[in-house]
Amino acid sequence: AIERLIAEGHSPAEVWRYTPRQIVGFIGFAARRRNHDAAATLALGALAARGDPKDLKKQIADLDRE
Repeated sequence: AIERLIAEGHSPAEVWRYTPRQIVGFIGFAARRRNHDAAATLALGALAARGDPKDLKKQIADLDRE
């Protein structure tokens, strides 16, 4: 669990001071973020594979603004 948090960008010195509850919480947050990112990537891939070029252009413009 500690290695996983370090891989997610947490400071090694800080991770060793986390309580077990904090470790579980941070791992849960990271998992939700990864799942959200994977779902967004999948949706964009499906749009790109089947989408109307106009819709794709609009989506790219929307992402560039964010």
